[in-house]
Amino acid sequence: MVTTSAKRPARRPGFAELALSAVTIPPERQPGGRRPAPGSLGLVQAFVNTFWDLDRHGADRLEDPRALAEWLSSRGLLEPGTRLSEADLRRALGVREGLRALLLANNGGVPDRAKVEHLNRALRIPELFVELSATGPPGFAARRRSLDGALALIASAVAVAQIDGSWSRLKACRGDHCGWAFYDHSRNQASSWCSMSVCGGRAKARNYRRRRRARPSTAGPRS
Repeated sequence: MVTTSAKRPARRPGFAELALSAVTIPPERQPGGRRPAPGSLGLVQAFVNTFWDLDRHGADRLEDPRALAEWLSSRGLLEPGTRLSEADLRRALGVREGLRALLLANNGGVPDRAKVEHLNRALRIPELFVELSATGPPGFAARRRSLDGALALIASAVAVAQIDGSWSRLKACRGDHCGWAFYDHSRNQASSWCSMSVCGGRAKARNYRRRRRARPSTAGPRS
């Protein structure tokens, strides 16, 4: 459903519309001291980065439905006190890992088709609408502060970034046990690692060891 700013959908009792422009994006830890993704793309980056394993601790910030609800509500995406189920959690994590698969593809990886298909199935929800204006860019809003609305708005932030060209700069680190989403601010978009001092250094060390093993021995025969 598309509406103009002059004609909005009628509000129902308890209707809690949520606009993408009104979502709160708190400061997040950024890999390698990088600047975060700009605008609403920062929401996508923060959602994907509820799990990454640069430090090899393996802690997932969305460890249970309550943690998911708290993360969403703290950003204005969900009504405070909303209770989510295990099925809701599995769905949200499927969306997150589908987005990470897309970000790995942005970093030269092979897209995981199963994860992307799962992502798109999870996003088939009639919660999003567009508001058009004569004086500014279009706005996206969800009908309710619900899990459906939250996932729809996260997806709309991806769509906006794909249209304006910023999407290709959001990447997932290819480092082993990492997957941290970072925004490539470099002029030629050549960054591959979340941090050259960590994942980049680890990759260089692995390549060095691999070359040493492949190098033929120059030692002569023993007498």
